[in-house]
Formats: sequence, C-alpha cells, structure tokens
Amino acid sequence: MSDLQSIFSRFVTDHLDTYQAVPKTFNDIIDRAVFGLLDSEILIEDNFSVKPPLVPPKVGQPLPEFEQTYVIDQLTNQIKTDGFGPHFHNIIGLFGSIMLQMTATPEQQQQVNDWLEQGHFGHFLMTDAGGPSLNHWDTKLDNSSAQWTIAINKKWGIEAHQLGFLMLVVKQPGKPFPLTFLVPPDQAQHIEQHKVGVSYLDGRLQLGNVKGTINVDASQQLKLGGLSSVNRFLTLVRPRFVKALMNHMLWLASQKRLAMDDTLYEHIQYLHKVADGCLANKSFSIHSVDQVLALKFASNELLFDTVAQGKVCHFSDQRDLLGFTKMEGSSYRCFLEIYAKQKRARQ
Repeated sequence: MSDLQSIFSRFVTDHLDTYQAVPKTFNDIIDRAVFGLLDSEILIEDNFSVKPPLVPPKVGQPLPEFEQTYVIDQLTNQIKTDGFGPHFHNIIGLFGSIMLQMTATPEQQQQVNDWLEQGHFGHFLMTDAGGPSLNHWDTKLDNSSAQWTIAINKKWGIEAHQLGFLMLVVKQPGKPFPLTFLVPPDQAQHIEQHKVGVSYLDGRLQLGNVKGTINVDASQQLKLGGLSSVNRFLTLVRPRFVKALMNHMLWLASQKRLAMDDTLYEHIQYLHKVADGCLANKSFSIHSVDQVLALKFASNELLFDTVAQGKVCHFSDQRDLLGFTKMEGSSYRCFLEIYAKQKRARQ
C-alpha cells in the first residue's frame, strides 16, 4: 500500500474500525477506491500529514426513536427472501415518514396523512439538474416579493414521472444551505414530469425528471428541528439502507443471479455488523454522521467490486447494483464530507 493510500483510506476505515476491524481483503477494496478518488484539490492543497486518531466524543445527545423503524427492519429482513424490489417503495416511504416527523409541524403532518389516505405517493426531490454544488442549482426560491416562487429543475426522482406530494429541496438566495418545501398533490400535478431511463429492480423502480415553476408561501416550509434534524435522520436511515442492499445481494445469490464466495459473504456480513453497531448506538455525537458516511462508502465499493469482478450474472442486476452506489450518497460525496471535517485538524 502506498503512502497516499495509508494517509487517506483511514478517513473511512477508522470509522468502520470503531465497531469492528475491517477485514484485510475488504480494507484492500477501500484502499483502492480512496486512491482513485483523490481529486486535484487534495493533491495540490493537502499537507499530507498523518491523520490523527479519532478522539472519543465527550458529549452525545439521545437519538429519537420512531415506530416506523420496527416495520422497516422487518421489511429489510424480508428482502433476503423476496429481493429489494417488492419492498423498496414501502421502505423509502417509511424513511420519508421519519423525516417528516422530524421536520414537519403537526399541521403539516396531518396534511401528509390526509394525502396518503387519498393514495398519493410522497416524492423527495433533491438531485438538481444544475449539478451537485448548491451554488449551481437551478431549483431556487425567489422571495424578493410578496409572492414567493420556486423555479424547479430536478432529475432522477423516485417515481417522479407521476407526482403525488413533494418534499422539494431548493436553493435560497444568499445562503449556503438549502430549504425544503412541502408541495401538495394538486399543485404538483401541474408541474412538467416525465420518465427518465430504463426502470430498476425488475421493473419496480422508475425514475423521473421534474421541471416548472410554482408559487409557495412560508407555511409550506419544512423547518422543525433545523439542519440538525437532517443529520439525525441520515444516522437512522443510512445503516438500514445498507442492510437492505446487503440482503438484496444475498437474495441475488439465492436466485443464482450472483456468484457468492466466502470472501464476498464475509464482507456482506461485516457490513451487517457495522450497520447493526451504528443502529445500536442511541447517542448522536460528532462522529455519528461520519460513521454512516463511511458505512455507505464501504457498501458502494463492495457493490462496485462485485460487479467489476464479474460476479453478477445479468446486465440488469449489474446496473441495479451500480445505481445503488450513487443513490443515498456516492463514494465521492461520502469521502469528501468526511475528509472536509477533519482537514483542519491536520493543518
């Protein structure tokens, strides 16, 4: 392993080691992945000092508990028998329900319950046509007059070709963080929407693009709990998403659609144990977000390595697994978020 790899792979592996030491064969996968992600800014501006050991958190705050997690965990376990496809929308919907409980007022939650009873699906629209940087987003709020408007240009939303109600993430003028608005179904149906790409998970998951302009008011903003609620939400859902992906791999193997070997099985079980460790930790600390980012990074790279080694038999399954390496945090975004937080401590 080169010096560069030894410096930078620890940004990921130190967090995984918190729960259980990374197997050598899995560590090799992570080393290679991190090595390939070193961008121009890092190679030019980093001081290449050794990363200091993680300092145990001095304080922590209790993580909230939600009834939905018990149902999610049951569905996640069922994936080993059925695959992710039949349960994907239910699990994602329950994730959204948790997020709403953390960010919505009681009145907004009642609105959502009414829409769900009417059969409307909820869509979380984050990925923007302007690219990953908030500075370049096309979806932006204009609140310069009494009538607020949002210009929308979102892509790759789950089932976004047939909109129900929306949790719409937008750029706000002059601020470095986004806002989220709750958009009702009667308003959403007038926005341009269409399918994009071939479906995933044996035809059970379709993505769509959304474009248009709507009027909103301050009462539609989801702001209960502030930015900290989003971090707590991700701490609760990312490990469960990884467990779902690992169980989908086991299902593919049971269907003779993936060639399982002892090493791959060990890696899958390792990620299960780390995910369970994250979920067993009921305290939110300075390391919580980075731990689940490291977990998602490791999951991404295991999926990528499995496909790259030719272990996945069908093209559609290869595409599914590679697609999941981009959903809910790509390796590049996961690594950069962890790296950025600890960069100052090394200078």
